[in-house]
Amino acid sequence: MMGWLILQFVDVINPILELPDWFGKVVLVLLVIIFPITLMMTWAFELTPEGIKKTKEIDKEVSILKSTGQKINYLIIGFLVLVIGVQFWSNSPSSDMDLIVTENSIAVLPFVNMSGNDNDQYFSDGLSEELLTVLSKIPELKVSGRTSSFSFRGQNQDLKAIGETLGVNHILEGSVRKQGEKVRISVQLIRTSDGFNVWSETFDRLLKDIFVVQEDIANAISDNLAIELDLAVTPTLISNRTENMKVYDLYLESKMLMSRRGVENLSKALTLLNQATKLEPEYATAWGLLAQAHTLAYYYHDIESTLTGMYLGEEAARRALDIDSTSSLAHGALGDILKDKYHWKEAEEQYLLALQFDPKNTEARSQYSQLLLRTGKFSEALPYTETSVILDPLGTIYNLASGTVLHSLNRTEEGLYYFDKSIEIAGDSSFFPYGVRLIAGIKEDEIEKTQGYLTRLIIHNKTNEPMFFNSDLVNAMADSETLNAYLIKIVGYYDKNPQEVNADNIFAGIVYAALAAKINNYDLALNFLEKEAGLNIENVNHDALANHWSPVFAPIQNSPRFKQIRTRYGMPSYWRTNGWPDYCQPVSNQDFECLMEEI
Repeated sequence: MMGWLILQFVDVINPILELPDWFGKVVLVLLVIIFPITLMMTWAFELTPEGIKKTKEIDKEVSILKSTGQKINYLIIGFLVLVIGVQFWSNSPSSDMDLIVTENSIAVLPFVNMSGNDNDQYFSDGLSEELLTVLSKIPELKVSGRTSSFSFRGQNQDLKAIGETLGVNHILEGSVRKQGEKVRISVQLIRTSDGFNVWSETFDRLLKDIFVVQEDIANAISDNLAIELDLAVTPTLISNRTENMKVYDLYLESKMLMSRRGVENLSKALTLLNQATKLEPEYATAWGLLAQAHTLAYYYHDIESTLTGMYLGEEAARRALDIDSTSSLAHGALGDILKDKYHWKEAEEQYLLALQFDPKNTEARSQYSQLLLRTGKFSEALPYTETSVILDPLGTIYNLASGTVLHSLNRTEEGLYYFDKSIEIAGDSSFFPYGVRLIAGIKEDEIEKTQGYLTRLIIHNKTNEPMFFNSDLVNAMADSETLNAYLIKIVGYYDKNPQEVNADNIFAGIVYAALAAKINNYDLALNFLEKEAGLNIENVNHDALANHWSPVFAPIQNSPRFKQIRTRYGMPSYWRTNGWPDYCQPVSNQDFECLMEEI
């Protein structure tokens, strides 16, 4: 009887505590082994204060068989509790989730511009980033991503602390002095554990030899790391060579501008890259970067419309691939555009090609994980988001994506950790983490916390006089009836003006839907979701699709209206050819079901 109860107990707690599959099997085997022994001991022997005696020799009135049996039961249960506790502890996130320093690893800090001209900053940044790219081609070497490495610009921090933050044991730092047609590059490779200078050198070259010096530096680093870390010596290759230094100059400056985002920077980057492709029409690298610039620019409607950006971006990406079919940059950019067109299968093919030609293309890896998030494939996305955070631990989007995946897989504490980290990194420079965090936790969060996230999100409204997405909405959230009335008022207006649902803020539509679901008005929530699905491509929030899998929408995941929304986005046909997501499965050739456990 006790064995049966133990097995039932294990069956119940197994999914809750995410115990490994082998746990139940081990318990069963132990019970099978223990049962006959216990049975024999029970029938033939009894444990007494004087030792083990045969049962037939003991008077029934003084027998302690019952209490002995209870002690054995307690012992078994105690053992199970101990094992469960250990497993639970091992599955719980650590208090600080620190990165483990990888033995063969390096970060390239932004080189200091010593040219005496701030306008040359792009050149030293560009050289640093190009070296980062070249070093990433060494198979056994982990190279910290640009976002994280460049976050230490101008900071006089201890290199050991930087190494611990980025999870690397070597740092490359240097300076660049550019004067006319000459350049002096000073570089040093430092071990973070003790500050030891492994290697340093100064290169005096003509600008026309910049690719040679990049290769010299990368090979020197490779050779020294090979000695220190017992790596295989790998000759590095520069894949973006051009004979036209003016074109390369435009390329470097554009990369710097794109990394800074913003309307002014992206507009200038597009101008410079268009110049570069005119000066050298067969330079695949410039065409690939131009395609990527368009994928960023069409999110800023002040630069170009979505349709224009998609058309020009796809044209540039395909031109790059005509010149160089192995361009990881171009494949990734093309994947971004196809993803935003809801061409899921074709986009996935492009991302996988991008990663095939450059396994350390962090941007392609991140964007592919975004595709998987939007289509509900969280288990598939997990290794991509985990790797992105390891390689670029201070990247806002990488932490946010990791939080979304973990939270959606019911690893709630870990998910919230990465949400909080992305918010900490972003500050008020980006609205995106606040919107995602608000929706992800809206089911369980106290109303004051949700109001706080919404207040931070409103700061980034598209208009100075928002019609509904304002402090009135924040105040209405304090009372369910008031909020319901306010949301009904909003939906009444958008019934007549459906294309304006995101006019105040790109997150407005999905936030309205989440708030309606929070107060259990699911018809109203679906109304908002349908309006979002009906938006033209200029007004839609592409990333809101990942929020459709939030726990707050669990009760309506399998409703006919929600299934129709997913069909409108082309997901079922993608699922049927490329695999079903975590919470959906086919029920016939024409139908499917999506079921999520309600929290």
